[in-house]
Amino acid sequence: MNPRAIIIGYDLGVEMTQIAVGRALEEPESISITSSGNTVIPTVLCVRNDSKDWLFGEEAERFNNRGAGRFVDDLVNKVIRDESEVIFEIEYTASELLTRFVRKTLSAVRQKYVSDEIAKVVVTMRSLHPRVVEAVQQAIEETGIGRDKAEFQPYVMSFMYYSVCQRRDYWINDVGLFDYNENGLFYYQMSNNSRKGPPMAITTVTADLSDLMDTTMLENMQEARLQYSFRLVRDKVIQRQIISTIYVTGKGFEGTWPDEILKSMTAGRHVFKGSNLYAKGAAYYGQHKDDEQFADYLFLTEDMVRSTISIRMFKDNRVADYPLIYAGEPWREAKATTVGILDDTDEIYFTVYNAVRKESKYSIMNLKNLHRRENKTTRVAVKVTFLDRDTAVCTVSDLGFGQFFPCSHRVWEKIISL
Repeated sequence: MNPRAIIIGYDLGVEMTQIAVGRALEEPESISITSSGNTVIPTVLCVRNDSKDWLFGEEAERFNNRGAGRFVDDLVNKVIRDESEVIFEIEYTASELLTRFVRKTLSAVRQKYVSDEIAKVVVTMRSLHPRVVEAVQQAIEETGIGRDKAEFQPYVMSFMYYSVCQRRDYWINDVGLFDYNENGLFYYQMSNNSRKGPPMAITTVTADLSDLMDTTMLENMQEARLQYSFRLVRDKVIQRQIISTIYVTGKGFEGTWPDEILKSMTAGRHVFKGSNLYAKGAAYYGQHKDDEQFADYLFLTEDMVRSTISIRMFKDNRVADYPLIYAGEPWREAKATTVGILDDTDEIYFTVYNAVRKESKYSIMNLKNLHRRENKTTRVAVKVTFLDRDTAVCTVSDLGFGQFFPCSHRVWEKIISL
């Protein structure tokens, strides 16, 4: 990668969008693409009544406040709901509107860095909905950057990369993140197993605290009551936890109301409040994902498989365990199939290596009532899928042996708890 090429971290929020830009050897920084200098961009559009020009962000809000345009907000959720909007007698799908917003913001970035090559755009969102991802990819393509330079990740992965790219003493133990957003309060806690040697597994757990603190509390509660509620939540999730650093982010933490509580949390740990963690984390991901140093890190979000599943086979003149599923694959997408010939056995051996605990266990699958044939004349297909993150399903099917031995249609199945 060209060391002078820029990497864009793009935090596409439901209400606000932020952009961070960095180069291979430089720290990413939040940038403004408007004359106001504000790095936070409202995720909104407005079509002017007079010229029918499309506006975005703060300018769109200003025209809406003056009643001088047709205003569109909630762009991300409208795409998820597959809605449409009629604007001056023209119907637009929500995907078209979101594509327009992203295209306008990325075009502004290109104008700001007109002489620079764009190496990568890493888009981070609370969750990766397929229609939203497609709309953003379309915008990236229309901006002339190219879909092949786009990558997508959930906020939790951006949090993990942001944390790991800080000083080592900031994440020598666990790292906590309070995110008070439009859906309420959420807490993420990142852990690592560095004491067990490389590769280091970096994991997170998520706690939905929105039933304890939702956004209506910001509007309806007095500051003292809000502080009391946050103290209770804080004690609930971090009490007796060994945490090196705590980050707080989200519009719910704007203002000074949480500052006294955050100050009380600094005993023995670092505490930071800000709004650009996800955008910077996405940019860090673009910078370091393929670094040799990061090859020793295994980032595992809650929906990723913790174990590598291998099958014992004779291949390339040796018996070895060959991986079918790797730790780090999203369990809903993780699946693998291989075909082999049984050699004087009616058993299949699997090795399960847990990357977090760094422990191996073995599972033997017995093919009961297998048709007896001459040795090495039974072909089988072995397939691995998942019921959930910690439960694999291994399925073996008899394929026969060409014209000599027809397929018996027998199928065996084994559940392996990881």
